[in-house]
Amino acid sequence: MGEALFIIGLFVPTTVVLVGAGTLVGLGKLDPVPLFIWTTLGATAGDAISYWIGWRFKDRIKSMWPLNKYSHMVESGEKFFERHGGKSVFFGRFVPGVKSIVPGIAGMAGMNFTRFSIVNVTSAFAWTIAHMGPGIIAGTALSAIGQISGRLAFVLGALLFIIFLIVMLGRWLILIILPLFPNAHAAIVAWFSKHPDRVSQWIARNFDPAHPRSAGMLASTLLLLITMPSFFWLVGQVAPGEPMVRADLSILNFFDSVRTTVGDQIMVFFTMLGDGIVVTAVSIAVAAYLFGKKAWRRGIGFVIAMAGTAMFVPLFKLILHRSRPIELYAGADAYSFPSGHATLTAVLFGICAVLIAHDLSRWLKATIFTISATLVITIGFSRVYLGAHWLSDVVAGLLFGTAMVSAFAFVFGPIHNEKIGRATLAGIVVATLTVFGGWHIWSSFDQALLTYQPRADTEVLTASGWRDSEWQSLPARRIELSGDREEPLIIQYAGPLPQFEKVAESDGWLRPPKWSLTTAGGFVEGQTPPDSLPILPRSQSGRQPDLVLIRNDSDESRGGRWVLRLWPSRYQILEGGNLQPLYLGSVVHEDILRPMGEFSGPRTDLYAPPTIGKSRAAHARRHLKGSF
Repeated sequence: MGEALFIIGLFVPTTVVLVGAGTLVGLGKLDPVPLFIWTTLGATAGDAISYWIGWRFKDRIKSMWPLNKYSHMVESGEKFFERHGGKSVFFGRFVPGVKSIVPGIAGMAGMNFTRFSIVNVTSAFAWTIAHMGPGIIAGTALSAIGQISGRLAFVLGALLFIIFLIVMLGRWLILIILPLFPNAHAAIVAWFSKHPDRVSQWIARNFDPAHPRSAGMLASTLLLLITMPSFFWLVGQVAPGEPMVRADLSILNFFDSVRTTVGDQIMVFFTMLGDGIVVTAVSIAVAAYLFGKKAWRRGIGFVIAMAGTAMFVPLFKLILHRSRPIELYAGADAYSFPSGHATLTAVLFGICAVLIAHDLSRWLKATIFTISATLVITIGFSRVYLGAHWLSDVVAGLLFGTAMVSAFAFVFGPIHNEKIGRATLAGIVVATLTVFGGWHIWSSFDQALLTYQPRADTEVLTASGWRDSEWQSLPARRIELSGDREEPLIIQYAGPLPQFEKVAESDGWLRPPKWSLTTAGGFVEGQTPPDSLPILPRSQSGRQPDLVLIRNDSDESRGGRWVLRLWPSRYQILEGGNLQPLYLGSVVHEDILRPMGEFSGPRTDLYAPPTIGKSRAAHARRHLKGSF
């Protein structure tokens, strides 16, 4: 209902909610019938309210606050209604920018209420299917993949979520945020026009709202002012000892733990689309077309951008000297910061998107940039998944690449006397990527799989050396995915987990309930016992715990619980010719908060049991023997 409300609906992220809910339906976690009914009724009610607002206030809407601040949106809705008549109520629900305007315009125009209601209900029905359907399909696909490999389903789901989030933010920028600029835009330009100096006059002339490309130039400027400083800020965050370095290692370990054979094949496919030979082939094809069309300035700008980026990346790698997670290349490419794949593909496909989307409608621009961003993000994601780069390398490459695209759009966007066939250029990019990318993958795929195969990172410690002193060199605190150091790791255990669990069970430690809709519902009930609440996830250097146990407070008046987690480490203990995996663990206390008696929320208030007073060495010796 919120998305259909007059003007307000522009700012309600219904698509995110409904696609997510549809995905849960496809995964079998939600019942589709009530969800479908309430979504349809909400969409119908929202349009009906908007119709009533238009019918009740007529043209006075344009002068009422806060609607007088969005008069340009009302005018666009009026034009849409004039062009399509009563059909606009049906089709308008699917068109970003006017979907929350058209019902109110129909009321202002005096459209028959019975006719409006029929179209309203019909379009709400179709709209619900269109929004829930993709999520249901995605959820069903992920569920099927999960039957083969839960880890593969998680990786693909994470990639889809990242792409979806980026695309939605970009869509908001192009379709919703930019249209809000006209009033503030004009005021800023008017301020500069009052100053006689050359810089102010240049800004006023080029950013004048009457200039057809001023909004695009303004957006390019803002992106450039955000991305370039962010890139250099990130440079400072990858110095040794910074939290970002620990976060990179945690994320690398996390992806290493979820890799699968099928996932490797998918990610190698995409990473090869960003290899130098493919990027070079597409760049040559685009440059040849621009020069062939005598678009000299854009052609030269494109060549400068690509050549400058191709020189900047290895030069910066040599300056920073940051090692890769794995050994891949020689020379400057042996270093990792920033990612060449992420940087060059962001510049290449970003500039192609700028050239193809030039002077098109906001909707078409959003579509073109969505496709380009999806490809670039997927290639960058593949580099982190395959362990070829740290996450910060890829983020830095995307930031610098976006800055280069913004600079290109700012300088060459205003050019209007160089005619470029958008469809032809898009066809050239797609054809070259398909032909050269397909040939490269066909000829080198098997070798690439070997290059990017997972590498074991295991260190063996002797039992005597571990007991005597080496236990002190192991991590003393848990490292979160953000790189922050959290609670102390007070347990070191080498041996089979069932034995550990059996000993712990004799002291009252039990497995917590598994996550489900039923157990998750305990968080919104005020009287849920501590041992009925599932455990919130925590990772150690990107790894998930292999064993989680809980024990209620012996003092029932406190109403809390102790939580024990054991995470796998990269170490193994050698004793008597046998290797045993070494686990690191923490024990924390959670107090169950019950605000207003309607919720049950665990809050960590202690980081170690008060009875633990021995040194970590003593614990290490005891845990090696399997005691607890």
